[in-house]
Amino acid sequence: MKSSWWVNPWRLLAFRFFLAFWLVMALTVTVAVLLAHTVQDDTDIRRLPPGLEDEVKHLLRGLNRFDTLEELNQRLNRRDRNRWLVVDPENNQILNGAILPEDFNRQWLTELSQLNRPRLLIHRKVVLAGPFLVMFHDRPLALYQQRPRPDDAPLLAFLPKYTLPLLLLFFSLIAAVGVALTLSRPLRQLQQKNLQFASGDLTTRAGSLATRQDELGELARGFDEMAVKISDLLENQQRLLRDISHDLRTPLTRAQLAIALEQRQQTGEQLPRLSQELERIDQLLAELLTFSRLDAGQYQTNLQPLDLVDLLDELIQLNQLEASQRQQRIVYQGPAHCQVLLDSMLLGRALENIVRNAMKYSPEHTDILVSVSQFAHEVELAVTDQGPGIPPDALQRIFEPFYRVSDSRNSATGGTGLGLAIAAQAVKQHKGRIQAQLPSHGGLRIVMVLPRLPESPASA
Repeated sequence: MKSSWWVNPWRLLAFRFFLAFWLVMALTVTVAVLLAHTVQDDTDIRRLPPGLEDEVKHLLRGLNRFDTLEELNQRLNRRDRNRWLVVDPENNQILNGAILPEDFNRQWLTELSQLNRPRLLIHRKVVLAGPFLVMFHDRPLALYQQRPRPDDAPLLAFLPKYTLPLLLLFFSLIAAVGVALTLSRPLRQLQQKNLQFASGDLTTRAGSLATRQDELGELARGFDEMAVKISDLLENQQRLLRDISHDLRTPLTRAQLAIALEQRQQTGEQLPRLSQELERIDQLLAELLTFSRLDAGQYQTNLQPLDLVDLLDELIQLNQLEASQRQQRIVYQGPAHCQVLLDSMLLGRALENIVRNAMKYSPEHTDILVSVSQFAHEVELAVTDQGPGIPPDALQRIFEPFYRVSDSRNSATGGTGLGLAIAAQAVKQHKGRIQAQLPSHGGLRIVMVLPRLPESPASA
């Protein structure tokens, strides 16, 4: 037998929720760390690339041909697309600061101005080369050239300021929607199935939801089991009503016929027949009431430790006279005593139904065997007849109320169709089990298994 202590965690809905939540948290932490590294003051001052200083000096020749500082600024940045920053070195005042980003820390220009040679400043998204000191109409100026960021810069450094939080929000939203749909979609499908079943479509089943290997699959399979049981209960109820109507209509019709004949004849010959039919109706109603109480769990059992053999002896004596008239014998085989916790009235009625059922279908000159076998924790009680038997596919169904196997076992033999159903419910009340078997020599055997009381030291 395969051990069931290990369960695949992926089949557990709780585990998948935990994993999704954990992944979202891990993504949040990762992006937060990356964001922190991105927005931190990742400033670096490097040497100028080889040849850059000579290249810049070549570009800055002929500055004095411009008349004013504004004209110089316009011509420089028009040619190089806002790549030149003009600073007054005496007071470190930026003359065209609009070309710098708002988050640029201008203190780094002061740091560069104190160096003895031009350097390359990498500050966040800005790369400045400088300062390049020039004379413009006898006025010293410090020029800084904005350059492309080096290839070794992190990718996140080029993203806009609010890109990472938006990406984090987007991926968190996708994960949350996925988790929500994982739970809500099958629940909505199951709700629709439930509404269909409640509207009267008793064939509704969960379908593919029942194949899931998680808690929702268990819920769907539970719904299917409930639907099957409710359908069976309603079908049994409808069949029970049909059978009750049929079984009551027959004696009522005979009683009405007997009354009509008696009214016509006025001899009293129909009165015994009328009394017999009324007794049959009373018997049917009494057994129907008993079965309904047992089936609904409303029967209050009075379990007491009693000798099962004494109950069987009394039952055999009561039915032996009728069996003798049929040229039958009821034979007991088993121990002299057997203590069982039982309700003598309920179990006695169940045993009488089984024994009389065996008498009814057994031919003349045959024995009806009542046997008791004791085991460690159970007692097996069997009633075996030598009748025609039943088909194998009817061994379970004969314990259903009003079930008819064939013409040889029908209401014409005098039964109500509830005897074995009452017996099955009575055994269930005793926490036992009942089954029908087909002996090799023919006939039918009804076997009841009941819990056995442990023997006391005195009785042993």
